[in-house]
Amino acid sequence: MEFNAREALNIARSLSFPRAVGSAGEEAAASLIEKKLFDAGYLPQREEFFIPLTPWGTMKGFVLFAILILLGARGLAFLYPMISGLMILSIVFFLVFYPSIWFKFVGSKGISRWLIGRNRKGHFCRSQNIVATLSAQDRAEQYIYLVAHYDSKSQSLPILLRAFCLFVATVASLWLGFSCLWYSKETLVFFPSWRVDLALALALLGMIPILLLKTGNRSPGGLDNAGSLGVLLHLADVLKQKKPLHSQVTFLFTGAEELGLQGAFAYLQKHKNEIEKERSYFLNLDSVGVKGATRIFFRKGTLPIGREPLFVSRMKEIAEPFGIGTRSFSFGIMMDHQAFLDKGYRAVSIACASRKILNVHTAGDTADQLEEQGMEETGKFLLAWIRSWEE
Repeated sequence: MEFNAREALNIARSLSFPRAVGSAGEEAAASLIEKKLFDAGYLPQREEFFIPLTPWGTMKGFVLFAILILLGARGLAFLYPMISGLMILSIVFFLVFYPSIWFKFVGSKGISRWLIGRNRKGHFCRSQNIVATLSAQDRAEQYIYLVAHYDSKSQSLPILLRAFCLFVATVASLWLGFSCLWYSKETLVFFPSWRVDLALALALLGMIPILLLKTGNRSPGGLDNAGSLGVLLHLADVLKQKKPLHSQVTFLFTGAEELGLQGAFAYLQKHKNEIEKERSYFLNLDSVGVKGATRIFFRKGTLPIGREPLFVSRMKEIAEPFGIGTRSFSFGIMMDHQAFLDKGYRAVSIACASRKILNVHTAGDTADQLEEQGMEETGKFLLAWIRSWEE
């Protein structure tokens, strides 16, 4: 049995409906995924977890605090310019390294327990991961984890506008901070002063839209991430017909990815003592299904630094005949592979680099964005990559 892109696309279409965490759509999607796995001969397991905090809620709280710091630091700049500059530069540090800070926060089991313990009413949102495992025919020599998140969300600001606002706020705060350190007290005493207060105005203009950002449940999540679900659910059926000889394959459908990768971190907290780090590989699918637009992402941060892992180089060689981009990009936006990388595991994401990604988190992210050829590229590559371990 080979990969059938049309079948994968049909599964993706059946899952293209709003499914934000905590909604009826999320439960419907989880039930449909379970049914598809059960019909293919698996025994899927649900693993529930709590969501004590969300990254955008945390970010909005910080942005409000940052606005107060900016205004206060500007008011004190002519008296204590160095202190004001350092206060403002601390904002820049947080904006630049926020994803890494969030990973450390949400990945800490102790912090999660503390937050849950502090909430006496216990009114936390819940989600769940769905897990199904296919044993190797013979002794397992490697453990492959195929991952895709099944939740969706909509946001009031388009993804490019959000990125632009954060960029403006970061650069303007950097400008303002160094201005406080550079200019004399005589210059800083004037208000408004174009040398300083233009930067202040730009920083505020970048932060206020983020402060007003609203999250909802209007997006059908066709590209993000029904296409990936269709590929993995059909692939689960294909692999069941002919098990890999020496590879154990675990299908992991994560919840609450759109709330800061919380499903991936919850899985690691639950199974960290069971995962063989030296022989385990995590491959996450995120927004696949567009012909010729699939790329390999294997870094956590925004800077293209560090050596390329050997398993990624091998993966790129296998991917090239399927039209999957052979260039590796650094990617600052959160994807599930970053949770596994943060804990020291080998992990990559296969994701879309098409202009269609601009529709993500909007009502326009329907299954119509998916292309049968794009589904075929990804599905056949995954089969080839899994089978390469048998050679």
